[in-house]
Amino acid sequence: MLAVFEGFAVIAGVILVGFVLGRSEVLGPNGQQVIAKLVFYAGTPTLLYVTVADTDLGLIFNTALLATGGSAVIVGVLLFVLTRYIRKRSTGEAMFSAWAVSYVNIGNLGIPIAAYVLHDIGYVAPVLLFQLLILAPVGMAVLDAAGKKKHDQRWYSGVLQILRNPIVLGAAAGVAASATGFELPRFIFEPIDMIGATAVPGALLAFGISLKDGWGLPAPGTRKQLTYITIAKQVIQPALAWVIGGPLLGYSGIALFAIVVTSALPTAQNVYIYSMQYRQSEALMRDAVFITTVLAVPTLVIIAALLG
Repeated sequence: MLAVFEGFAVIAGVILVGFVLGRSEVLGPNGQQVIAKLVFYAGTPTLLYVTVADTDLGLIFNTALLATGGSAVIVGVLLFVLTRYIRKRSTGEAMFSAWAVSYVNIGNLGIPIAAYVLHDIGYVAPVLLFQLLILAPVGMAVLDAAGKKKHDQRWYSGVLQILRNPIVLGAAAGVAASATGFELPRFIFEPIDMIGATAVPGALLAFGISLKDGWGLPAPGTRKQLTYITIAKQVIQPALAWVIGGPLLGYSGIALFAIVVTSALPTAQNVYIYSMQYRQSEALMRDAVFITTVLAVPTLVIIAALLG
């Protein structure tokens, strides 16, 4: 379990740096937005390309993903329906709530856990690809379609908005490269790889800066929604992953442990970055990332005690 705490220590360290930068105001009043835009327009698209281009797309089509991806889709759809049609909130808030419970921190927490606890980074590769190739583009398609101007009724306007999204472009380019075996020349690939490496620390720094004024109780208008998100993320999704992976698919031992652990990871910082980019549910997503990250520590320890 030391690796679990080491993973959280790495995240906390980078967030702390962001917090100090925010409190000192050395980046100015717009520092957080600048970093968020850098991550959205440059870091994440290039990380998508590098990650997907170097991965066998066949990894995404395995039965274990039916448990991790399936549980993510189920809780995501449930939160979307609850938020949009029962609580009568906006499509944007419904989509971000769905992301908050389905888009896990697989990059900068899942990878070290896979390497040091599961002893096989291959356990996180399918989840990473699923999020990059399906959850992110589908969610952005919903947000882009919901945000287009009402008077623009041209049938292709929504498609054009989606195609201009840098996250979608990065994923599509990576899929094409992986499928065809195309390799960029080294002098082109290495700069892209370097830029992609800024995505994870950039997202954490932006999150840390957001905490510069401290973190108190969630705003009255978000507390109920945050409660739903937290319960779905920390309890319902891991339980669903266990049911699907164990009794239904027959996984056991380390394989089942890996399925449940990856499903119990907290909300990804990228979700908060996306909320800043779309100017939607920013406070709610910031609090969701913070609370699920804190609660993930005891959750993962309990899972390890039960299944490890």
